[in-house]
Amino acid sequence: MENPWKIRSWLLVHPSADPVEILGSGADRIVADLTGPPESWQALEDRHGFWGQAPTPLCVLLPPFSSGRIEAAVELAVRTGVDSVLLAGARSGADIQHLDVLLRVAEAKAGRSGSDTSIVALADAAGILAAKSFQRCSRRVSGLGWHVEGVSSPSSDIVSFARGTVGLAAAAAGVMAVDTISDEADEAGLTSTCIAARNSGFHGKISRLISEIPIINQIFSDQLPGRVISKTSDPPSA
Repeated sequence: MENPWKIRSWLLVHPSADPVEILGSGADRIVADLTGPPESWQALEDRHGFWGQAPTPLCVLLPPFSSGRIEAAVELAVRTGVDSVLLAGARSGADIQHLDVLLRVAEAKAGRSGSDTSIVALADAAGILAAKSFQRCSRRVSGLGWHVEGVSSPSSDIVSFARGTVGLAAAAAGVMAVDTISDEADEAGLTSTCIAARNSGFHGKISRLISEIPIINQIFSDQLPGRVISKTSDPPSA
């Protein structure tokens, strides 16, 4: 299994996005966005055969529990055979424990008992304040990230606090830290944001734009010239 600490870039796409185009992006993971209306999900299931043979692992972004659509989204994700699921609006470790149960049920229904679909928790504001609760909440958890609606300035105190809190929580849990989507106007801004996240202990970043993937991959790559990898970036010993 691929070392999750090597996942630098997560490209978030609409379920109907052209697979050929997004597979050429260079992203380490393709993430189909299931936070939209269920009618938009069908394209993902229609291309199940394609994704089963694709060289880049497929993941999905699940809607938050408050949406009332998460059970259907989990069942679709399992039927599609995704590598991992990202949970939007994760409020605490209790949400992840609930998601773990939903995954086990869906895997059993799909005849995939024993599968180990991994979870990346994307904490909302409440989840950031309860970041400690994500530690040891489920063996499926491979990463911890964050996303707070309405926060756009990468230099704001809220962003600094969120990154610091989530970065520490991920390190304590022994999982990778994943930075949220940024709304940057240019390459210099994105580069600065990625470096700030990397220096806060993050291992990768989510993006909606194919054009951002090369920059993200470069900044978060172990091979970046002059970068000294902290021991906290290494996976914990078995």
